[in-house]
Amino acid sequence: MSYTDGSQNDCFNYRNETLLAVLSFLGMRAIAWTFVATAPKRLDSKKPSAVQLCFAGRYHEWNWCSGLHVPAEWRPTNSRTTFVLATLASQVLHTVIFDSLHFHLQSLSPNTFGSPAGGTIFPVNGVPNLRSTYITLLSGMVLYSAIQSAHDACAVFCILFFQQDPTQWPPLFDHPWRSTSLNRFWAKGWHQIFRHEFISLGGRPLYALGFGRTDAVLGVFTVSSILHLLSHWGLRRSSEWSTIGGYFIIQGVGVVLEGIWKKITGRRVGGVLGWIWTVAWVVGWGNIMMDAWARAGLMGSVFFPNGMRPVDVMKKLL
Repeated sequence: MSYTDGSQNDCFNYRNETLLAVLSFLGMRAIAWTFVATAPKRLDSKKPSAVQLCFAGRYHEWNWCSGLHVPAEWRPTNSRTTFVLATLASQVLHTVIFDSLHFHLQSLSPNTFGSPAGGTIFPVNGVPNLRSTYITLLSGMVLYSAIQSAHDACAVFCILFFQQDPTQWPPLFDHPWRSTSLNRFWAKGWHQIFRHEFISLGGRPLYALGFGRTDAVLGVFTVSSILHLLSHWGLRRSSEWSTIGGYFIIQGVGVVLEGIWKKITGRRVGGVLGWIWTVAWVVGWGNIMMDAWARAGLMGSVFFPNGMRPVDVMKKLL
């Protein structure tokens, strides 16, 4: 099954990447559910729904959400109309941010990494520099805005057409740019959609085998690397274990280093220096992953029909 015409330089290859990501995640979810220790149970008095469980992203209404961080709600949940309008405004805003930054990235090199053919973001010597780091930072913002926009759209759709309650759609992110540690960034700031599956397949089995927290943390990030590596194959390029997979494993190493720091000093990583450390580790190592995506042509993708791209619409209006 493919959503493109089979060309390696197809600007719609991201659809295949998304398809592989979804299928890989569903496979991981099936395995996690098979070996789960406790049966699913709602935390409130509402009647359990198999459909709701299947489509639950973070299980925040179920007993499987132990340890899950749910960001504070900024929208009024007592009014369905107001909640939908606020979410719709967020969706429009993040769509504009996503496309504006994406357009800017493509304009930096329209014939190489800004095209479906792809190209490296590194200079000739292949070493990351300020330009590649700038591209990596903006790419992360593009990714954040795209995920947030999609989440907002799903929330509006489900509340309007399936009459879901606004409380079923808490914020997805918790200001990741404010994170002063890697632990805070990955456990609270970034989205937790895959959290249960990553822990079930990478963390708990190692604990059960007698391994400690360090191995469990690395196990969780290894499962994350596998998911992202499998989805990357959808771009019809060679596997990128050392880059795509390596990025998420090295993030786990960073979290482990923070644990070692706490043991030695008795203090958690935090403050201004913690923020600098977090940005440097997430964005710095992000160079290798973004370069892999750029070489695969992901930055040259087309996400909107001709004439419907927000940047083009704004140009006409202005």
